[in-house]
Amino acid sequence: MDSRLNDRYQRLVIEHMNSSERLSAGLKALPDKISSFASTQAAWRFYQNESVSLSKRQEPLTVAAHQGILAHCMNFALCVHDWSRLSYKHANKPDTYAITHDTDIGYDLQTSLIISDQTG
Repeated sequence: MDSRLNDRYQRLVIEHMNSSERLSAGLKALPDKISSFASTQAAWRFYQNESVSLSKRQEPLTVAAHQGILAHCMNFALCVHDWSRLSYKHANKPDTYAITHDTDIGYDLQTSLIISDQTG
């Protein structure tokens, strides 16, 4: 990714980590001169950009996982995978699909957790 897209990616990660409510989800505009609408518009443009593929977005996570394994594991690392169904019905979401039957609409969420052989 070019430096502008890389900067946007870093900002999106920080915005997702910055939630004021304990149970809030999703991005929150950082406290600066950018409005919440501008932050949302920038996120939408980033996700719609054809040069920003899913594999490119996950590269920093893979690099961090490999670095963590080298730093915190001696003989092996255990990678636990979870595949969860997210039910989500919304008329403006054309990328959802029928998971188990026609009225069970949503997404699949895949998550992986690396566990150290030294610290668990």
